[in-house]
Amino acid sequence: MLRLRNDASHFFQIGNEPHKKFTEWARSLGDIYSVQLGQQNWIILTSDKIVGELLQKRGAKYSTRVQGHGEILFRGKGYATSPYNERYRKINPIMHSVLGQRSVKENSNLLDDEFRILMQNLCQASAKMKDGFYPKYVFQHTALNVISLLCLNKRTNSVDDPFYKEFENLMGTHLELAKVTNRLSEFFPILNWFPNTKLHNAMIESADNIEAFLRKLVKEVIDDKEKKPCIIRELLRKKDEGILDDLDVVYLTDTIFAAGTDTVSASLTWLTAALANNPHVQSKAHQELDQVIGQSRIPEVPDEQNIPYIRAIIKEGQRYCGAFYLGIPHANEEDDEYNGYHIPANSVVVLNQYGIHMDEKRYENPKEFKPERFLRFTESSAALANGNYENRDHFGFGAGRRLCTGIHMACIIYAERELLLGVSRLLWCFKIENASPLGKDGKPIPINLDKIRNGITVWPEDYKVRLVKRHDNVEKVLCGQSNS
Repeated sequence: MLRLRNDASHFFQIGNEPHKKFTEWARSLGDIYSVQLGQQNWIILTSDKIVGELLQKRGAKYSTRVQGHGEILFRGKGYATSPYNERYRKINPIMHSVLGQRSVKENSNLLDDEFRILMQNLCQASAKMKDGFYPKYVFQHTALNVISLLCLNKRTNSVDDPFYKEFENLMGTHLELAKVTNRLSEFFPILNWFPNTKLHNAMIESADNIEAFLRKLVKEVIDDKEKKPCIIRELLRKKDEGILDDLDVVYLTDTIFAAGTDTVSASLTWLTAALANNPHVQSKAHQELDQVIGQSRIPEVPDEQNIPYIRAIIKEGQRYCGAFYLGIPHANEEDDEYNGYHIPANSVVVLNQYGIHMDEKRYENPKEFKPERFLRFTESSAALANGNYENRDHFGFGAGRRLCTGIHMACIIYAERELLLGVSRLLWCFKIENASPLGKDGKPIPINLDKIRNGITVWPEDYKVRLVKRHDNVEKVLCGQSNS
């Protein structure tokens, strides 16, 4: 049997940072243990080996989700939260189709353009806010433009645009409400008899607002007289064929917007803070970029193999401060045995990404931001995620059949290309300076990366950085005016 913590009050002990409590318990209970949270039996996996053995090698047994997970927020029409049932098997190939690798190739110019514009926007933000600024919203605006161009051929010019503001407000609330500690009724079903709580009403209001917002986007595509190709149009075609219904179209669009914006923008927001705290890492990156790229052009996707230190920075960022600490839990529909441990059917199986990424046995000095640990990794995270667990660079995209919320490997490839363009161009253009108040030693107080905003995705608390242009050619190159 698994070592158990049977007291239902443990739900309240995990607090607002369950990843830390699960990791703490793993030190005394082992890399696989169970904890009873209300009426749910949670199996916590804090070992790369166990994740590989269960979620990857036995993926068929652990490919479903918890029944009722996010039922209020997603109207039972979620994709990432959907059980591995007939509906999931129906919509999965559709998602593969609209986000397939062909889509990545066809939209490479879109990514290039948007991440060039991102650097221009960062230049403008730096000029306006000389004392420093929190870059989250600029990153999120670019990620939103990428997804909205793919989904409905629409983009906005700034973070002041009403479309961006509405999206940021709605999605921020939506993902915050979806976190584990807000779903009490899933753990204590008796609470369903007393639904008129502030939290319950907030969830219903959030779902109503998201649905109304997405319906407006779908209507924009329907009303487009030019019938421009886009993802929503593909989903509407499946509706016309009788495969999807109205809510399917709305909440599949929701999945694409949420997954496509928060993952990349949160990763860039974390990495910017980590780089501000580690100027020696920036210095090495600047040297590599100057030697390989020079100062007459910005980095491009084909440069990736020639800038291994930049690639290592991205991988280390996904490990050290990635956008997911626990991800979306798996579940098993039948009993299983593993090394003498009994795993009952209908358990909630949690991949503790944070715990694995901070495992000293796997990563030497895990609390140190050290890209050098990944210099020998030449394969992409997309390729490594489907390989042997021992060879994986990180577990930020999850594991098993529900890898990267079940969307085709192109989802990871999109994210990797966006991060490559974002990080390489950020470091090509700027020196990132910590704009925190000065400490007693006269140096800026390091940005505290333990202070987080915890939802499905994890964000660092507000911080301030200054972005200093590295050379006079930056804006000329970004505007296409440089002479090689």
